[in-house]
Amino acid sequence: MTSEVTLVATSQQINLLVVVDTEYVKGITKNPSKDWRAPTGINHSGQFMLCTGARGPVKGQGTGDLEFMAYPGDLVSFTGTSIYDNSDDAVLVYGIQHFAGDIVFNYPFNYNALQRNGAAQPNPESPDHNGLPAIQKPEIFPSLDSRVARSGREGFGICFGLYTLVGGQKQELFGYYWWDPYVSVAG
Repeated sequence: MTSEVTLVATSQQINLLVVVDTEYVKGITKNPSKDWRAPTGINHSGQFMLCTGARGPVKGQGTGDLEFMAYPGDLVSFTGTSIYDNSDDAVLVYGIQHFAGDIVFNYPFNYNALQRNGAAQPNPESPDHNGLPAIQKPEIFPSLDSRVARSGREGFGICFGLYTLVGGQKQELFGYYWWDPYVSVAG
């Protein structure tokens, strides 16, 4: 007689990638905040979020109005970039804050930096001029992380700094921004 045992993880990793259309954001704000503690609120049209690892269907995948399901104990990680992959304008997600409804996250979110010593990079000297074979170089991958603490539905603000390319080599602060998607945690 054989029996099968299914092991189910009690917690899960949920990853969210925030991609910001910086030209759009710069175009709708003429005098953005330069104080990271008081970012300028913006509409949901210039941000695109992708989520993996959520508990169930994700609403608004690829939009600024993302809503995802999590369970208490799940680890939620946010990363961000500009539509330029941070090469011209750059986006740094620096804060996740409670905005409305229940408080489901453990605050504050923590900044984490994961270093990969052999991260794959396109090869600038590729014989076929396509970046292959890839080369390996050290690279740091930042995220803001928190565990889900309890059930409920929370509106939270995602804060980011937008840096714009000046003189072709240096990225300088353009402004600090935020907007407010939702998370639902099963009861």
